[in-house]
Amino acid sequence: MVNTKAVISALTDRVNKILPTYYEEAPSKAAEYPYAVINGINIITLEESGDLTSFYIDLWGDEKAQGTTEALEGLCDTLRNELEGEVIYVAGQFGLHIGFDNQNSLTDSEYDLAHRKLSLSARIFYF
Repeated sequence: MVNTKAVISALTDRVNKILPTYYEEAPSKAAEYPYAVINGINIITLEESGDLTSFYIDLWGDEKAQGTTEALEGLCDTLRNELEGEVIYVAGQFGLHIGFDNQNSLTDSEYDLAHRKLSLSARIFYF
């Protein structure tokens, strides 16, 4: 049975093992930089084969701090290396098999924030 909230929770918990992670947006009093935000969850059915979800992990850092962009690139590598092929099980509910799609750098001149975006997808198997 589909449980989007549980899928989001499982993904957030897993990424949180690498760096502080939030869903949709960081709280106004975010901990410290860098942090990640999981968003853009899109789930489509694959009928008897479960579901497919795509999502983004946005990484944010303080652009004014020395070495921030290099640190974010390193975190992108860590996330990609640790999450690609990862299988997350939520007992009695589902399993996720995560795959990497792409990575890019984004600039936003309105803020003093460095920003990277990873695009991933995951097959969801229900049991």
